[in-house]
Amino acid sequence: MQILPANQAVLLKRFPIVLERIIAVGNRISDSYFYENKNGTETLMVQRGEHSFCPYGEFNKFNLIKRWQKSLRVAPESLYAVTGFGDGSHLEYFLNESASGTYILAAEKDPALLRETLSRFDLSSLLSHERFLLSVGELDDPFFAHIQHAALTRIQEVNSLVFAPLHSVDEAYYDKMRNELVRQYLVIRPLMEVNIRTAINLQENTLLNLKHMAYAPDIGKLKDEFQDVPFILVGAGPSLDESIDFLKFAQDKAIIVTTNSPLRKLLNSGIKPHLVVTADPMPPTLAGFQGVDVSDLILACPHSAYPKIIEKFPGRIVSWCTFNPIIDYLKAKTNQGESTPIMEQGTVSGCVLDISHLLGCKKVLFIGQDMSVRDDGKYYTSDSSYSDSGNHYYHGSRGQKLPGNTQETVHVEQRLFVYLKTFEQFIRTKGEGREYRNLARTGVKIEGVPYLDYDDAKKWISESNESSKFSHRLKEILEVPDNALDPIEIFSDAINNIEQILEKTLTAAIQTEMLPEKLQKLNYSNNKAFTALIDEGQGVNNVIDRNKEEWSILVEGKTKGELIEYKRKSRDIVSQNPSWQTVQRNKEYFWAISEGAHWFLDTFNKSLSTKSIKSANI
Repeated sequence: MQILPANQAVLLKRFPIVLERIIAVGNRISDSYFYENKNGTETLMVQRGEHSFCPYGEFNKFNLIKRWQKSLRVAPESLYAVTGFGDGSHLEYFLNESASGTYILAAEKDPALLRETLSRFDLSSLLSHERFLLSVGELDDPFFAHIQHAALTRIQEVNSLVFAPLHSVDEAYYDKMRNELVRQYLVIRPLMEVNIRTAINLQENTLLNLKHMAYAPDIGKLKDEFQDVPFILVGAGPSLDESIDFLKFAQDKAIIVTTNSPLRKLLNSGIKPHLVVTADPMPPTLAGFQGVDVSDLILACPHSAYPKIIEKFPGRIVSWCTFNPIIDYLKAKTNQGESTPIMEQGTVSGCVLDISHLLGCKKVLFIGQDMSVRDDGKYYTSDSSYSDSGNHYYHGSRGQKLPGNTQETVHVEQRLFVYLKTFEQFIRTKGEGREYRNLARTGVKIEGVPYLDYDDAKKWISESNESSKFSHRLKEILEVPDNALDPIEIFSDAINNIEQILEKTLTAAIQTEMLPEKLQKLNYSNNKAFTALIDEGQGVNNVIDRNKEEWSILVEGKTKGELIEYKRKSRDIVSQNPSWQTVQRNKEYFWAISEGAHWFLDTFNKSLSTKSIKSANI
């Protein structure tokens, strides 16, 4: 049987992974479930050996569902995984009876059951419910991908609700699901919070950086060009202090790439890195660039990097873009081609590691990547911004003991442990065909990266003397095109369209605010004022649909946080007059968009002057 079109449309829009998994099972019959026609009604049955039973009871199924719901202790502002989808009736009842801050994840093991259920009953209303999430099949990362929607709503409790007749089909699966749900949520929530918190910074930085970076060449232009040149990733660990002589030896034999933390140590030691990498959008990262001369260095960074760093490298910036609708729009309007994504996860050194992969380098050396605390407590080189504040020593005891490169164990505190796992995960997934070596004598052992002493490392890279080829190619791609446009000109159409969105939403919000309080009464539900405002809401959506590129830009800035607040506010707007409820919820939507659009337009005007992009790159 085929999934009903109404159900399939919602799955495609909200839960495409679920739809893929249902399609993947083809026409396979479920081992545990089947539908039986009883008195003209399609009734779900659970198969247990030679016996079968209806999980909702033999009589009125809602009597059992009501008793189940009544027995639950549900916390406000919560996320619960309900064990088993069944025919969806217990899920619909739970949503109708639960508070507006309660989200549920319907967790189902068998995609074949979902196919059978969704081919029989129109559950598009359930599937569309904003507090309803759905996952099926293997308990992998995609299974839990949708919980990020709930992670933004001040969730106080994360747990599972056992619907025993369906849970008993595979208790081990659902118990494992519950444990993984909690673990995944603890990882996803802080990431989502950071995403919302930094959205304003990322867009503000991007706009401020346009004068210097609108035509910064994409690092993808260097893809796979340096397979025979070794790559050195420099970190600021304490072993960097004893690696200086080796780096001087390797200066002309390998591509030396550093981040902000070890930069001062390298320059003060007479070592000029071929490339400096930064990614953090926040002010503290500037400390690594203070007190050093970077006038002849080249920077690689995303367009959202901290602007005061960008100002230090005019005309000497190579870019990447992992996800930034402003830059997508820019590249499309200026025919620069697509941007190259670089991994931004855990540590900026992870970006450098991904750059080594993009360049195609077959040999990669880690220097100063201790990712551990030395026995005397030192965990950063003395000549760095960390030492300026005394933070190059770690005085705590939290962390864990892990095997070292030359020591039985070393102390790895939690933040460094995250860096270690970032490296190991990258090498497992993308390291095939590459060789990695670690020269950090006092560092932690990195899986897939054997330790090498300096003498052996010299032999390992001695056949190469082509790092100059990398510097030459960088200079080639840094030339700004003669037909470069000013950013204000590039974004003129986008600004006009965002101004339309602002005008439309602000007008609708103000009109709704002016409604008299008496219209809340039920007898006014057909008032023409409601009809006009509901039509206005559709008009707003039409404007947004016509300007999808501009909407993508807005959603990734201040509007993102405003829309989350809108959802929190609107779910608690309840009225006996459905028309009043609709327009009041729409009002919060209008205010959210208008606030975000106003912020973007104001930030754009403040960030950009009429100064041409060419002069900014001189």
